Amino acid sequence: MCKKAKFVNTVPIYSLCSYFFFPLFSLQKFENLTELNFDDCNLLEQIPDVSDLPNLEKLSFQWCGSLVSVHNSVGFLTKLKILIAERCEKLRRFPPLNLTSLETLELSHCLSLENFPEILGKMGNIRKLSLRRLPIKELPDSFQNLTGLQELELNCDFIQLSGNVLTPELTSLCVVTFKEWKWVKSKEGEEDVGSTVSSNVQSFWGSYNLDDDFFSAVFPQLAQVKQLWLVRSNVSFLPECMKEFHHLNDLGVSFCKYLKEIRGIPPNLRKFRAVECRSLTSSSSSILLNKVFVLFLMNLI
Repeated sequence: MCKKAKFVNTVPIYSLCSYFFFPLFSLQKFENLTELNFDDCNLLEQIPDVSDLPNLEKLSFQWCGSLVSVHNSVGFLTKLKILIAERCEKLRRFPPLNLTSLETLELSHCLSLENFPEILGKMGNIRKLSLRRLPIKELPDSFQNLTGLQELELNCDFIQLSGNVLTPELTSLCVVTFKEWKWVKSKEGEEDVGSTVSSNVQSFWGSYNLDDDFFSAVFPQLAQVKQLWLVRSNVSFLPECMKEFHHLNDLGVSFCKYLKEIRGIPPNLRKFRAVECRSLTSSSSSILLNKVFVLFLMNLI
């Protein structure tokens, strides 16, 4: 059942899904339109040319089961603030974006979307971005153009991530995946885009298929981290360089079944969670127990 497409700003409400020959339907007479909603239009196969809607502030097309393409004009709506395109399971490609006013972007659960859209210019108004259940292989270097991004959640089947996710204002990064993923360094002779900015990440949560390569690849860019959770990850040791993380006060490694060694503990740690880490060696367990005792005494002060 298709909801009625919503027109706002003195424009009548129509059910656009009732237009069987939708490409023939002209939007030109709605130039003052500020909101357009195609949610649940299961017969809709493409988002048409919207260049005649320069005042559009919100565009939504969720649960469009037949949607396979989005017109490039969507990426050049200068007044667009909200773009929602969730759960369009047949959508394979999203056009490049140059949306200077955009504040909200939602693309989760597009199960056929092969690439994250290129960001053609600086887009500094998006503060939080959640990407869930997407089959994309990596984020483009142009992801750095999301200059105002502060919180990023990745719950996808990523193959690899690199420093380009560390946008200038990013303070919280959460990576939870269903399949294998890897944090990679730049290839020899290539500049890591993420290394050109000072990482401000203060909260990092990585889980499941994260492994020991994480420490050598991403730790140099997490010097300001205060909270680090590696719950249910595949790490086998906490490296000695942990002693150099003077800002880290909250560390969680619970349910890390492969964790064997603790080589270093941050000096200013206040919270330490290591529940069900059954592979720890006796010496590492002793270090852990001593630290827990010290933290207990600190909390009594």
